[in-house]
Order: sequence, then structure tokens, then C-alpha cells
Amino acid sequence: MLALVDFFCLSLYFFFNKILFCYFIAVFVFYYLNSISWGGLYFFFDSSIYLVLVFMSIFILGLICLSEKKIILVMLTELLIIICLFFFVSINMFMLYIMFELSIFPILIMILGYGSQVEKINASYYLVFYAVFCSSPFLYVYFTSSYSMFFAYYNMVMSWEMVFFLSLCFLVKFPVYFLHLWLPKAHVEAPSTASMLLAGLLLKLGTGGYLRIMSTYNNIYLLSWIIISFMGMILGSFLCIFQSDAKSVAAYSSIVHMSFVFFSLLILCKSAKLGGILMMISHGYVSTLMFYLIGEFFHQSGTRIMSYLSGFMLSSMMLFYMVALVFLCNGGVPPSVSFFSEFMGLTGMFLLYKSFFSLLFFYFFVSFYFSIYILSSSMMGPSINNFFLWIFSYMLPGIILMFNFFWLSFLC
Repeated sequence: MLALVDFFCLSLYFFFNKILFCYFIAVFVFYYLNSISWGGLYFFFDSSIYLVLVFMSIFILGLICLSEKKIILVMLTELLIIICLFFFVSINMFMLYIMFELSIFPILIMILGYGSQVEKINASYYLVFYAVFCSSPFLYVYFTSSYSMFFAYYNMVMSWEMVFFLSLCFLVKFPVYFLHLWLPKAHVEAPSTASMLLAGLLLKLGTGGYLRIMSTYNNIYLLSWIIISFMGMILGSFLCIFQSDAKSVAAYSSIVHMSFVFFSLLILCKSAKLGGILMMISHGYVSTLMFYLIGEFFHQSGTRIMSYLSGFMLSSMMLFYMVALVFLCNGGVPPSVSFFSEFMGLTGMFLLYKSFFSLLFFYFFVSFYFSIYILSSSMMGPSINNFFLWIFSYMLPGIILMFNFFWLSFLC
């Protein structure tokens, strides 16, 4: 705990210089994780999952520090990275809940302060309402347990009401279907930096918290959650096809992929859980790069309408290859990490629920269709004037991480 206090004080010293702050975060994370491993506290990282999320936080911080010019947005990003790092290394359930809720405020300030339309007030209202309404029961569950759940894992038998209230807190940031309405509104009204943080980090906080309460399920009432995850996968894919705003397409794509993560975790077998974790990692990098590309296109052309999202092929061949790889990885094309995650999730599902295979095949068909739709819309058509960007140099580390098989060996 003293190391975390020292980390917070030192981070304030580098807070106003984004390059030094990025280097400081990277060095301190490696030092802190090394000391934790030698101190015997590696148990609280849940078998390397949270380590991977910490590395993802460093990547997103570096991408935003390189691309963002507004110093206030960079400072809010740094604040959110600090909160997320505290969340990932927390060993107390109450501290985990506090960091989980504090992560909303930097995003809320970004939407209200740097949104370009008056609908940002409505989007902020949706974000706060869903967060407060779904997270408040968590406090009731925590305090009625007489503080017996001190550590950051719930591993006891509970009633289905308690499990439902406990799950509701984290499922709103998956987000599962019926709790997803805040996400497209927040993405559309948020600046590009906030969208990258929403897709790359905030949705992973919901997954990280949900992994800590999975031991309370005990194979009870899983079918109802599986049906909800299927609805998010299939209906979200259809919603992607009928969207006219490119950011809305990327937002509903996030809902589709996180619903697949939710479905894979609910199967409760090792291969499916590994597939869900790999999908979560792949989604963190793919969605961050998608929102980055859409934001850069908007800054050059002044529009996000899908009909005008074109000209990448004629602007720069290097940029064309990068964009094609990002959108193909979004559709799960081999040999990307997304493909292996879907394959493992499909294997685990087929071993336990063979009757769901036709529905899952339907999901794969529709989700791949809207990924090809985005790709063909962005590649073809007239080029945008002065659309020569050096963004492919910032995207290259993310492209490598999307095809990095190291995650598979690291998580097994």
C-alpha cells in the first residue's frame, strides 16, 4: 500500500509533462509488478489477466500522448490511467468499487467539456444514471456481508438476489444488452480521446470486476444470462448494419464483442474463459485503433457519416494497409488474436451447448458482414484532400499487438 501512495505522489510530479508521465508509468509498473511477484502477492492478479490489462493501459496512454494536442484531455487521460492502475492492483473489494466508480468522472468531464453538440448533456445523464442505478446495490451487498468479503474475490455461496445485485454493478460496463444504451450516446458525443478510453479501458473494468465475482454463480441461473449475451451479440450486429454514424457503428461493435466475452465467461470452462479473455484483449486494441482512425478522419473531413467515410486507399497505401488490418481484425479474420478467441469460445460452447451452434453461426455471419461493410465503405470512393497523415506510425504497435500470439502463452 505504501508503494501505491509513493506512486500517486510521484505521478503528480510528472503530471504536467505527458512524455515524462508516460515513461514514469511504464517504469513504475514494471518495478511494482516485479516487487509484487517476489513478495508472494501475485495471487491477487488472477493468473496474469490484470497484468495484461495494465500493459494495455500503458499502450493507450502512449497513443493518446502522441496524438492528442489538447493538454486538458491529456491530463484527464493521465488521471484515468492512475485510477485504472489502482483498480487493477486493488486487493480490497471496497477499494475496487471506489476506483470503479471514480473512473466515470474523467470521461464525464471530457464529454461535457469537449463534446461538440448539445446532446452531450443527454449522453452524460444516461452515463450517470446507469452507473448510479446499477452500482448502488453493490454497497448494500458489501455492507450486509459484515465486511467478511474483505479480499477482492467473492467465493462463497449466495442467494440469487445477492448474485444479481452484485453482477449488476459490473455488467453495466460490459455493457450487456438492455444496459447498453449509455454507450452509443457517450461515444457519439465524446471526443476521440474519450472514445478510445471508453472502449479500451472502461469496458475492461467491468470485465475485471466480473471475473472477481464469478465464483458466486455456482452454475445457477446461467441460462438467463446466456440468452441476454446472445441478444447482445445478434441484435447488436444488426444495429451496426443500420447505423449512419461511423462512431455509432464502432460503439455497437464494442457491444457485440463484449457480449461475446460475457457469453464465453458464462460457459464456465477453461477454454471458453481463455477465449473470452483473449477477445477482451483483442477488443481493447482493435476498438482503440478504430476510434482513433474515425477521429482522425473526422478532424480532416469534418464528418463521421458512413457515406463520406472513404478515400483511405487513394490517400496512402501504408495507411490503407493499416486500416484494412484493423477492420479485418474487428471481423475476426485469422491469424488475429480475435480469431483465436472466437475459435476457443466456439469450442467451449459446442462441448456444452450444442443446440446454440446455429445461433452462434448466425452471429459470426452478421458480425463479419458489418466489418466488411465498414472496410469497403472506408477503402473505396473519392479521396479526401490533404489526407496525408503520419497516423500509421502511431498505429504500428497496436497492429503488432493485435496479431501477437504471446498473449495466448502468457494467459495459459
